[in-house]
Amino acid sequence: MNKNPYLDQILVEMESVGDDWEELFTGEFHLKEVFNLVASLVKAAESIVLAPESGESKHELVRDAFEYFDNKFKIIDRIDDLIPLPFFLEPFDGPLLRAVIDILITQAVSALNRTVWKK
Repeated sequence: MNKNPYLDQILVEMESVGDDWEELFTGEFHLKEVFNLVASLVKAAESIVLAPESGESKHELVRDAFEYFDNKFKIIDRIDDLIPLPFFLEPFDGPLLRAVIDILITQAVSALNRTVWKK
């Protein structure tokens, strides 16, 4: 898998925002942190990928950056812990949660693209 060329740049941008993601994702966990992370990632991607037709590139960048944060803080696992499911659905909840996050990213990128690039 090729590393996204903008990934390092968005991670630096996220550090400059000043939010303490380490503190947010290692303490008591709430779903709002996930929404805040996605929103911050989309805003950072918007400042890095500047072409208006680049929604797909922004989506890929945000998804890759979210994956970085998920690997570091086990975000999907923590969401999974908040949502009790019957035992027979447990094997499917990880992929389902990833799909939901991907939809959230798609919607956030699309909404920001319409707002920022509106004539």
